[in-house]
Amino acid sequence: MELIGRVNRRKIYYVQVRNNPEWKYSLPKNDWVVFTIANTEDEELVPPATKICLDKNVAYTCSAGTLAHWSEQYFDEEITWRAIDYEIQTKKEFDYENSPVTTAHKNFSEGFWFAATLANDPYIEIDKVVCLDFTKRKVKQHLTKLVEKINSGWLPSDEEIELARYDNP
Repeated sequence: MELIGRVNRRKIYYVQVRNNPEWKYSLPKNDWVVFTIANTEDEELVPPATKICLDKNVAYTCSAGTLAHWSEQYFDEEITWRAIDYEIQTKKEFDYENSPVTTAHKNFSEGFWFAATLANDPYIEIDKVVCLDFTKRKVKQHLTKLVEKINSGWLPSDEEIELARYDNP
């Protein structure tokens, strides 16, 4: 996990998943936001990563890339399965107020801006954003530039769809 900058009190980390089998061991243990970037060719990597993030007590998930909505749905589905399991095991109703909030973003820059500035949990202080990059072409340089722009007062465009800018063509 590589620190690529800060936005206010939040540390922004970058993790390349595809060629890094040890990535999961570097994740925070609790109170963090995950910003996932996954495209169609990354589909098989998302389900196991979702479970790992939830095991590491992620508080908020923001998904981008061409699989943004699919990734968000996978987080929602895994949260629901865990809630059902909790209810079966404890015979108590699951409190969804304490489960992670999930979002999906067609506008890459807006999604990252949201993760870095607004993703919030009223019960805990979130001070880490981990960008999980599943892509083959990588987005680290784009994310680093966005951190600089956000810190300069920049706001994302109102465009409904804005794709990531990749490090490798």
